[in-house]
Amino acid sequence: MLESALALSLMTRTGVALPARDRVLAYLREHLDSPHEFDRVLATLAVGRATDRAFVGDADIVDKLTDALLGAAPAFISARRRRMLYAVLSLLGCPVPPDAAPAADEEAPTDPAHSWAAVQQAAVTLVLATATGVSNGATAAALRTLAAVRPATTVWEGYVLLHLLSLHGLAGVPGQEETVRSGLETLLRYQRDDGGFPFVVDLQHWCTSTAGIALAAAGSPPGVLRAMAEVLAAHEVDEAQRSLCLSLSRGAPLADGWSFGPHVAQNDVDCTSCILEFLQTVDPVAYRGAVRRGLDALLAVQGTDGGFPTYVAGASSEACMTAAAVNALAPHPSTAPARERALAFLAGSQLPDGGFEPGWSRSRLHAMFRARLAACTAAPDDHRAARMAERIERSVRETQNADGGWGLQPGDPSDDISTAYGLITLCYGSESAPIGRATSWLLAHQNADGGYGGPPDMVGPRPFPYHIPILTDAPVLLALGHVRHRVQGTASLLREVA
Repeated sequence: MLESALALSLMTRTGVALPARDRVLAYLREHLDSPHEFDRVLATLAVGRATDRAFVGDADIVDKLTDALLGAAPAFISARRRRMLYAVLSLLGCPVPPDAAPAADEEAPTDPAHSWAAVQQAAVTLVLATATGVSNGATAAALRTLAAVRPATTVWEGYVLLHLLSLHGLAGVPGQEETVRSGLETLLRYQRDDGGFPFVVDLQHWCTSTAGIALAAAGSPPGVLRAMAEVLAAHEVDEAQRSLCLSLSRGAPLADGWSFGPHVAQNDVDCTSCILEFLQTVDPVAYRGAVRRGLDALLAVQGTDGGFPTYVAGASSEACMTAAAVNALAPHPSTAPARERALAFLAGSQLPDGGFEPGWSRSRLHAMFRARLAACTAAPDDHRAARMAERIERSVRETQNADGGWGLQPGDPSDDISTAYGLITLCYGSESAPIGRATSWLLAHQNADGGYGGPPDMVGPRPFPYHIPILTDAPVLLALGHVRHRVQGTASLLREVA
């Protein structure tokens, strides 16, 4: 919805009259009554601007939505995300609040950031500068950054949202008209059959690794798993593309890990950790070279606090990324010191309610199930990790809904993904009754085709959700796989006792 609204806004702004404009306009009109408030507001603003009809809703609704969205993002990115959100809303006709306007003496940012964040900041800088009539040192640097990703001819890194923000940023700069026009033509290659636009071109690595881990846990045939692993192990990125990412990054990114797609150079801890976990499950010997490079890449970005960031060394460590990295490092005894420091970071990051700061999921239980699995790798005498695990389990048990499931947040209606996360967590506890109730909930909500539905939990960029069906099916299958292993383990124990 966000990308579609920005695409229509760009077509409206540039005066483009194409069949593509009519298609995206029709797509947005279909969502004017969306049950999701933010989607509804985006559609209303974009359609109103395209048809010369002003938004007549509650004047406070944008502020309320802004606060709600930013509250779902990690604190360390809240300032950057607030500027982005106000830039987006300004492109849809909303005024820029005084506290979001660029300062006359503002300079280009220098804090650690990955290449996508650098491009996003550059685009937002130009959008806000145009909206407020400000020109400063940051705008000149931003223009150079956007020129480097060549938006006239390519959707850089397959990141449609960044492409749209870049074109909007350039649209306010005299002399960039041809770049914007050509960039819009490039964008239209990715318009979907329903008239809308995705936020990225593909997520093949991310979907393959998460599905692979789930299939392995569920006992899928080895040939299926190996075919998936071969694709991931063979990943290579064009050197020119990698060099551009390095030049745009402020901080050292993962050198030899994995990104979310085959044509994406910006590696990240999340994808790298999941792919390592999958390759090691399938055949640690056959893929030892790829695994070794991935392990070295992870260890190179571990922070001095013991935690792991998402993208570049020196950026803020995150609980969910740290848990993912621990699970990837676990099969390797040589990484024990790194894992011990990471687990200490995790325990120190735990919130009073047993959870963690939001990561890349809208579900509170996403970071919690990963942290609980990470605690399984702790040394027997790591009492701090044991206490962390106990608090996670207690919180998950106490927030289970009466119907046996869990929602995105405590008190929310039960959904498929959150219930899967909660079920995985409790598979490593001592109580069986909550596991049975959660399993029953999942079995009762399976679709006729074998898959699952419900609200999406993944966000990108934070805190905007995106929906890819396999990312609902995979965690549910993973949860059922963990239940399978728990039952098998209990049966084996009973046979030994007998």
